Amino acid sequence: MALLIPDFGPMEKLPESKEAWQEIYCELVTPLHGGGVVARESDEKLPVRVTAIRGQLRFWWRLLAQQKWNLSGKSLREAEFRLWGGIGEKATASLVFLRVQIQNKLQEASLSDYAGPLGYALFTAGATQTGLPEMKLGKEGLRWIVQWRLSEKANETDKQQVLETLRWWVNFGGVGARTRRGCGAFVVKDSSNPVFKQPLSIDEVMQAGCKLVLRPITNHALVAWKEAVQRLRDFRQGKEVGRNPSSDIKKPAGRSRWSEPDEIRRITRTHSDRHKPEHPAGDLFARGVFGMPIIFHFVGGDEPADTTLQPKCKERMASPLIIRPVGDGKGGFQAAALSLPLDKVLNVSVELLEKKQNKGTVHPVTLWEESKARQVKPLNENGGGNPIDAFLNYFTK
Repeated sequence: MALLIPDFGPMEKLPESKEAWQEIYCELVTPLHGGGVVARESDEKLPVRVTAIRGQLRFWWRLLAQQKWNLSGKSLREAEFRLWGGIGEKATASLVFLRVQIQNKLQEASLSDYAGPLGYALFTAGATQTGLPEMKLGKEGLRWIVQWRLSEKANETDKQQVLETLRWWVNFGGVGARTRRGCGAFVVKDSSNPVFKQPLSIDEVMQAGCKLVLRPITNHALVAWKEAVQRLRDFRQGKEVGRNPSSDIKKPAGRSRWSEPDEIRRITRTHSDRHKPEHPAGDLFARGVFGMPIIFHFVGGDEPADTTLQPKCKERMASPLIIRPVGDGKGGFQAAALSLPLDKVLNVSVELLEKKQNKGTVHPVTLWEESKARQVKPLNENGGGNPIDAFLNYFTK
């Protein structure tokens, strides 16, 4: 029996409207990572939450509003509160009503079901050093219907904005956590409006200040996802891409071609005899552009202790890169990499947190500087430029 999940109280009467409910039939194609009320858990009864969908829709609407509809500052906030609801000078109700019908039971999956490169995207599901057990994942195949309609107060502009926002969500959004690394991806199997089954084109994406690259079509979503994850893993730390070949047959790869490890050795004045700092780029923590925090872990007692790269005065920065499988509109799938606008990301101030004997020392470091980046092989060998653009070039090789 289908389970109906509205975003309004069960006894609350919706405003009268001549607008009919429209439907989007969705199917999960990659594992669900969390997404429940309890951290690190999926909710078997409510695996897809209306509040989470509404939050994602607001994110995509804000991106489009800033990049395509030329809204900013006060006009942006007023338009957002008017359409999606919020508390400004006064509380306003959303003009967009949502509800979800769960069509089948969420099946459990384990981390071992996604061995190989996919473990790179799912590493946060593993058991933790603090004693938290391995997460149970939600297996692909879950089906649900998103039902939506507008208030009679909505105008034609509102309708077009909501349609476009929903289209971006069904193409590049997801359910649960780790959606920017492809978890919780879904495809539209059917819809009362055929526009939701049409993939966004590269030109449409560029109109919103983003960049999209795609790999060749495959018949399976997990195969496409694996391709996307493996490209990111190799770019950051794969042999002969992100790392040198190994001189030791017992080790899969040699030293990193990125500058962060050697700069941490310089900062902490700690290194093994085999790993004296030598990278010419020096103070450049370019991989932070992919999202923070990053915990740098060295192997060996004579190497630095764990250090954490994070934005100044903040604990995290969401990745401006989304990788996931996308449907081609004809039953096939493609590995996709989507770059969100980078204008603010490259100028973020960052710091390295070093912990020694329960005391923390903060070191200001550099996230991005183009002149230094020319000496970083994964960037220089993939068209130069910032780390995201270089990765997009590598993605389609």
